[in-house]
Amino acid sequence: MINPVRLHGTPANIARYYTVGDYYTKGGDEHSEWGGALAADLGLSGKVDPAVFKALLAGQVGGQQLGRHRSDGEIEHHPGWDFAVNAPKSVSIMALVAGDERIVAAHERAVGSAIAYLEEHASLRRREEGEIRHHTTGRLIYARFTEHASRELDPHLHTHVVVLNMTNEAAGDPMASLETRAMFAEQMTAGQIYRNDLAHRLSELGYQIERDPRSGLFEIRDVPKGLIRNFSQRAEQINAHAKEHGHQGQAERQRSFYATRPGKEKIGLEALHDRWEERCKAHADALTLLRGAADKIGERDLPAGKAVSARAMLFGIRQAESREAVNNLGQMLRLGLASHVGEVRLEDVRPLAEAHEDRRKLLATREKTGDRDLTRGRTSRATARMEQKLTMHLALSLDDARPIASADRLLAALERAGLNPAQEQALAAIATSRDRVNGVHGVAGAGKSTLVKVLVEAAEPGTTAVALAPTSSAAAELGLKAGIESRTIASLLAGGGRGITASHLLVVDEAGQLGNRQALRVLEISRETGARALFLGDNKQTGAIEQGKAFWLLQRLGLPTTQLTEAVRQETRQMKEAVTAARNADYAGSLAALDKVVSGVDTEALAKGLVTEWTRLKSQTRQSTNILVLDNATRLVVNDQIREVLKREGSIAAEDTRLQVLTPSGLTDEQKHMARFYSGGQVVTFSRDNVGLGLAQGTEYRVQGLGRDANGRQIVKLVDESGRVIRWDPRLGSARVVNVFAKPEDRSLAEGDRIQWRLANKDLDLKNAQRGTVEKLDGPIATIRWDRSERVQDVDLSKHRTWDHGYAETVYSAQSKTYDRVYVLAPVQSGLVNGQNYYTAITRARYGVKLWTENADKLAVKLARNSGEKTSSLEGLGRLDKDSAKALAARHPDSLRQAREEQERLRQERRDRQIQRRLDRAPRPPNSLGERLAQRVLPLAERMDRILQSILDRSAPAISAAEQGPVRQDAPAHQPAHQPAPQPEPVHQPAPVYQPEPSRGPER
Repeated sequence: MINPVRLHGTPANIARYYTVGDYYTKGGDEHSEWGGALAADLGLSGKVDPAVFKALLAGQVGGQQLGRHRSDGEIEHHPGWDFAVNAPKSVSIMALVAGDERIVAAHERAVGSAIAYLEEHASLRRREEGEIRHHTTGRLIYARFTEHASRELDPHLHTHVVVLNMTNEAAGDPMASLETRAMFAEQMTAGQIYRNDLAHRLSELGYQIERDPRSGLFEIRDVPKGLIRNFSQRAEQINAHAKEHGHQGQAERQRSFYATRPGKEKIGLEALHDRWEERCKAHADALTLLRGAADKIGERDLPAGKAVSARAMLFGIRQAESREAVNNLGQMLRLGLASHVGEVRLEDVRPLAEAHEDRRKLLATREKTGDRDLTRGRTSRATARMEQKLTMHLALSLDDARPIASADRLLAALERAGLNPAQEQALAAIATSRDRVNGVHGVAGAGKSTLVKVLVEAAEPGTTAVALAPTSSAAAELGLKAGIESRTIASLLAGGGRGITASHLLVVDEAGQLGNRQALRVLEISRETGARALFLGDNKQTGAIEQGKAFWLLQRLGLPTTQLTEAVRQETRQMKEAVTAARNADYAGSLAALDKVVSGVDTEALAKGLVTEWTRLKSQTRQSTNILVLDNATRLVVNDQIREVLKREGSIAAEDTRLQVLTPSGLTDEQKHMARFYSGGQVVTFSRDNVGLGLAQGTEYRVQGLGRDANGRQIVKLVDESGRVIRWDPRLGSARVVNVFAKPEDRSLAEGDRIQWRLANKDLDLKNAQRGTVEKLDGPIATIRWDRSERVQDVDLSKHRTWDHGYAETVYSAQSKTYDRVYVLAPVQSGLVNGQNYYTAITRARYGVKLWTENADKLAVKLARNSGEKTSSLEGLGRLDKDSAKALAARHPDSLRQAREEQERLRQERRDRQIQRRLDRAPRPPNSLGERLAQRVLPLAERMDRILQSILDRSAPAISAAEQGPVRQDAPAHQPAHQPAPQPEPVHQPAPVYQPEPSRGPER
């Protein structure tokens, strides 16, 4: 791990700290060294001289004094930054306690690889033509100091790389202050470069590596876990403090680092080694055996194979693009390296990335997109072409449909609707449009659902409207308000648009949450079937989890869109002001307009304050006041605290039932395809049967571990409830039908508890994020009254484990919902604190919002800096205007004409297939005398069968209700236990305007 810190203090004190030692006396074997391109220019090499180091920290170099002149005549110069590189604990133990000096040398070389990568990103700022511009210099001077102990005097091999605040563009040029923005953006990549380099060198020394491909971390195998814990006192202190105060991420954990920092204890390095030997006596034999086993294997060369390097790089590209359309090249390198720790190094995968760029499979972006620092932004050709396909579909949808409603029906609907003028104009534009695809971009709470309800009423007879959304709760919400059928986007796509015809109106709510792939598939279904598609959304609200910002992009590319700028949800002047200010990115003004902003010391204190205020509310007010948090970790903290208070006041039963819940592991589709990302104890379910392996839909399978098939490929060993072991290759089949959960977690549940369903369940007819109240609890059988429909249902929570406490809710699951009041917990340091999430949270409320955060001023600054906006490939490439629907029509008129002819042919073929299926299902008229006689006798035979069955039923002994078992209220009688999943009807690709190259599967 690399942990950069800005240096503070005088140059003299800083120089003394690194060269002399502050909490133990430095030994002669602890390494110090000058490094960087500037060091060579200045003739600095070898051991760091304290006097020279002090002068450079002060900005004195080559007769030049760096810094700013203050009004009092003093020169202000920031000395630099400490990029500390830390070895894994097992590495420190084998290097410093077991005394394998080869490991220290391997560490030093790995540090060199990481810092060399960071130096490539060194830059300076210069004002040119009135604008501040960044120039990459790739030139640093730094001083390296390797140390052997932590402040708790545990063995801790780490190197402080003190980067001096100076750079220039070429030897002999004047020095300038260093700009570290790009270096900080690449620190995680540099850390992964260090770990991969070190792990590979350890493997070459004969050590075995235990790796985590998700985090990119590793340890030396067989170093006793107890010894690692014993020598990790400092880490345990930081972890305990971070957990207690809800600190997450590197920035927040830095606070725990300083809060738990112990006092200094001066001790000699020799005495320190004696202490370590005493503390590890119980494990001395294990360390000796481990060192002996490594020596027996011996030092060797382990070059990375081309196939392994190719898989790593390809995974890095695809994994990065599963979330964002544009990424830093370093992000792609980091993910590829992390997936193959100890197998590949930077020098193995970087040439492959360069080859992708040479073949134009990776494209460099030049324009700003999203809100991240894209110092070396890259997008793939496949992603760019996917976004270009959106343009093609827009061009083909223009003037390709009949109006949804006639003028007479529209006027009649408007007379009784009670819409405001903006809603009326939007409704008229949509209903009378001859474009197959339309959009409504409306501010949160603008009444888009009301608009849909009136549109459905005005639609021509025979029109079938379907409410769609990325989440089941949002789809159900729109369906309920508009009085139409609802389903998720995923459900529509899984069926390939089966049953959709030209008479359908597909209403896609929360379109801002659509990723590029989902939006493209909806447009493909609309194109082939002729169904109208209406996208409803708000670009300012929380965006997609997957790659892309499709709704924003469609608008920029030419989607016919009406605007709703007046919010009707907020019913107080103060709330309208808060929402308007947030929409205009005036977050300080928005926070000032909220009902209340509470500041606190840490997340735990903030959560306690929020819970205290919420539990003071009357029962009815609680029901209309929602608690919104930004991440699941904070949600768990708030839920636990609420339950404690409710138990004391008697609102929930005192007696708890201990149950287990399943929480998603967070694997992406790319990770699901690779066995190395599965670990023992995880639970896997499938949304389709796999007859060949005997895997049943909905059944839970526990991951026992990993293995190899006959060809040496890695597979996952699954165990079912009867103990049967199934050898499953995750590369085969679709990752989208696989659900992977972390190890089951314990939860306490009592009568009166609020519960939230966390994964849509067709068998139980439950939507994701649906909430209810536990009215009765008999062992694992919970009687739940669901909020949405007041439906009461018995659910066996030992079999259906995708639930959790339902007091606090994440912003993502709350999108599309409305409450009277909202309480928001927004820790400044949370990685999910951004402008979109904040805006989404406060717009859920009609009357008022109260917010808890550590510091309102810092929160406003962070919200302004982190919008949460996603990236776009075409935006990053500067091609939005070139690839708009209008520009496409001008460039390729003949191709568009051919594509229109093709889409009409596809629709006709689809209609013909539907007619043929109906004919196949219809009863055929009898042809022969025998068939006619058989048809006449059939009703009599059926009647006799019913009579005989009635006689048998009366003669059978009565069966008690207890013997029958619980009656499921969610399924009709005589429904088969397992119905075959509908097979998707193929959706043909439109005639090509942009020809993508054939897709190749990953070399796994």
